[in-house]
Amino acid sequence: MKFQRSKEDNFLLLFLIVLCLYHIIARFGLAVDLQWHTDVGRDKLFTPPHIMILAGIVPTSIMLTSYIFWYSFISKQEDKVGFNIGPFIAPTSLWMMVCGLLTLVVGGLYDDLWHTSYGVDTTIITPPHIWTFAGGMLVEIATIALALQMKERLQDNTPKWLNLIILGTLWALVYHFHLAFANFLDPRVWTLEILGLDIILHIIFAGATLIIFLPLADRWLGKNGAISLTGLLFGSQLLFLVLVPFLVSIFMTSEHFYRPGSPHTTWAANCLPWLLFPVLILTRKFSVLENPNRLIAMVILVDVIWLPTFIDYIPQEVGIFNTLVSIVISIAILRIFYTLSLGFGDSIERLSLNKKISLKKSKSSKSKLSVVSIVLMIFFLPVVSGHTIHFSEEGEGFDAPKRYLIDIDDTFVWVEFMIWPPKAASETEVVILPAENETMEIDEIWIEVVYPNEKGEVRMRTDMETKNDIAIWNGQINFPFSGNQTMEIWLEKNGEPDFTVIPVDVASPPLLPVWLAWFIALSWPSMMVLIWRNISHKIS
Repeated sequence: MKFQRSKEDNFLLLFLIVLCLYHIIARFGLAVDLQWHTDVGRDKLFTPPHIMILAGIVPTSIMLTSYIFWYSFISKQEDKVGFNIGPFIAPTSLWMMVCGLLTLVVGGLYDDLWHTSYGVDTTIITPPHIWTFAGGMLVEIATIALALQMKERLQDNTPKWLNLIILGTLWALVYHFHLAFANFLDPRVWTLEILGLDIILHIIFAGATLIIFLPLADRWLGKNGAISLTGLLFGSQLLFLVLVPFLVSIFMTSEHFYRPGSPHTTWAANCLPWLLFPVLILTRKFSVLENPNRLIAMVILVDVIWLPTFIDYIPQEVGIFNTLVSIVISIAILRIFYTLSLGFGDSIERLSLNKKISLKKSKSSKSKLSVVSIVLMIFFLPVVSGHTIHFSEEGEGFDAPKRYLIDIDDTFVWVEFMIWPPKAASETEVVILPAENETMEIDEIWIEVVYPNEKGEVRMRTDMETKNDIAIWNGQINFPFSGNQTMEIWLEKNGEPDFTVIPVDVASPPLLPVWLAWFIALSWPSMMVLIWRNISHKIS
């Protein structure tokens, strides 16, 4: 016999729909944003893809706050589930969302501080991005916990489409991880050197994601759950190939232009494993998801590094020996990770239980003190917007903190500083590209930093690099001390070298040391995992 759902049940079901749409639209926005940075360049804070990423936070926050207030002070329910924080009480999954959203917001402030200290991001994983990725993922996991809670709560009256909410959120979560780990498909960070060996990192991180969530898809959605999830991933890849470049083109205004070599590889599609869906279909009868050795073999086999879909083919670049060593090390690490991850699904399910939770005070206050000190450290650091670009100021540009249009022997090129002003004792990435998106016959580009000393002057040369005939040259410039210095931009064309001088006022070292930035970045998300794991174990 089916019972009529209450207004509270209907509100929570509507909330789940809003959450799922938020996650899907935000992940599509992230896909477009990555392509935007690659094909167009950096821009102001409120770009169309950024709006796609951020828009869902507003309705989510309004509905979440409204429900917590209603549940805490207005609801007549006698046995309220969840746990108390001060005068407020709410189900556990909703408090997880609060933590996730707060982490996102503070991560955004942290991101501004990072930009003013170290300029524009040139890789995906940076200290503040760890916060924003972790906050978004925590909200996604909390959405799944709330959906499981509603399935238990409604029993036979559960709408059939609730599984679609779980499926859509799982898709967003898996894609979220893979987009973060696309960082390890970047030539600058795709390997870790250990004892002279270059270990490919993407196999480990992307494989760990699939090891967690593929079995859970079957567990929460039935025996075809993993097939449905991987089919959705494959379908989204095909959609990304068409939709992402199209959205970039229609979002561009008269102020924007394509960078040389555009449109580039559609990272959003290629950072997901193309082979996962067909391989899972072909190996379905072998119970791959139930056998750790077969599962590990499958996730390594389907990794995106084996397909030459990027500018550089990673196994060829690192060599056969390093690739074989990477596979052996990945198998060992993933085998340990599989054992450690077995309780993840149980923890999420406990957090979804409709029970009242009493959290006892910990005997040690050290962990709480460290969390509070880290949060206070973030709030008391000076935060200045690193995104604001003033188009009216000469030499400024939407594409980098500082852009100079220079003429070298009637050849016009843009010189872009990824941080402005550059900081002493820190490497500053400089990008040089032809103006008006014209491919120039440039043989070589280099930069010489010139500064005077007692014997005359000292010159430090940095050769700029370009790959695969794409007319974009990159280089890391090191300014050893602060003060006025001179940069000579050298360009050789048809065997004839010439240069233009750019004066540079180098700033003092940044307030936030890199090691401290990474410590802050890793501390809070790690603490979040431990806190919610501890809460989960307190629920019987």
